[in-house]
Amino acid sequence: MTRASFGVSPAYFFSRFTTDFTVEEIASALPDVRMLGFKGFQLEIYHPDRIREWKEKGSLLAKAAQKEGLIPTQFVAHFLIHGFNSETSLFSEFGKNEIREVMDILKVFPQCRLLTVPIPTFQVEPFRTYSGDDYRKLHQAFLQKLDYMLKIVTSEGIRMALEIVPASLVGGIAGFLQICSELKSNILGYNFDTGHAYRSKELLALIPAQLNGRIYGTHLKDTFGGENSAFTPGSGTISWPDLVRNLQGAGYTGSWDLEIVCPAEKVEEEYKRGLSFLQEILAGVEGPSVSSALC
Repeated sequence: MTRASFGVSPAYFFSRFTTDFTVEEIASALPDVRMLGFKGFQLEIYHPDRIREWKEKGSLLAKAAQKEGLIPTQFVAHFLIHGFNSETSLFSEFGKNEIREVMDILKVFPQCRLLTVPIPTFQVEPFRTYSGDDYRKLHQAFLQKLDYMLKIVTSEGIRMALEIVPASLVGGIAGFLQICSELKSNILGYNFDTGHAYRSKELLALIPAQLNGRIYGTHLKDTFGGENSAFTPGSGTISWPDLVRNLQGAGYTGSWDLEIVCPAEKVEEEYKRGLSFLQEILAGVEGPSVSSALC
């Protein structure tokens, strides 16, 4: 039986240090991540002006992770939302050169073989009436930029996943599968953000079966469904036993990464509580072979 591996998403670091977190701050927090019982963590560039810092200091973080025995489970290129969040950004060149820079950064993290690209809420222009032709042009521009990025990423031997935010141009699970079909791609993956999917009214327990192996990573958080919150698993209304059973049953072997946004003084408490909660559920699904050790 495959044993589950647990990690933390970038929310761990921006809960502690705000979204202006630095490479050095992530490195300084890794001993605490390990002591809490996690075996992995996610890399992230939140703001585009941090790219240079990561290129210059990424090796420092790689050494800190190796020292603590922590695996970088995925790289979240959060800043790439600025290439997909409006008509102007969609038709811009933003993201094409930047994706190459991310590939350069990942060369110092050989264990990280997954890049996640968030697809944000799309901002329609006020008072604009969109025609069918307008939508087709937007959709085509989206596909072209995404296809460009996918080819660059996979040419480096790295998998690429989308994190789909509610009200994005993707639309949801059905829209994601349609995009995969239009791109003729059997390798584009999905980062399972439970909060985003729940807010989008998706049936969470069915997503693993719908995606049939395309789930490459996770952002596990709870919510009450009406807001874009990131509570500790077990604190909202998501049915975690059903979700966990179906994700495990679909053969998911990636890291189970928690995404909890909370005050800095609550980080240790909330992540420890979330880890224990998920471990207990997984133990019931898998039996006594479950542990937080990496496979």
